[in-house]
Amino acid sequence: MYQDPKRIRKHRVSLNLDDYEAAVINALVDYTGTDRASLLRQMLIAQAEAALLPTPPSMAGGAPLSEAHIRTI
Repeated sequence: MYQDPKRIRKHRVSLNLDDYEAAVINALVDYTGTDRASLLRQMLIAQAEAALLPTPPSMAGGAPLSEAHIRTI
């Protein structure tokens, strides 16, 4: 029925936010016009990609390298 059954979103995650964090998320939801779950999913995936796929130094705009990043080069 589905082209790729692994793309079905069946894994749920619960997240507890305080009032200030929820206000930030609600403001983003109001600003973008997207629903909260989609916004949080996009933010989570973007953060995971940034952690797993760091920007190469040549793309960092000349920013100084961290000590941990220098060790990996």
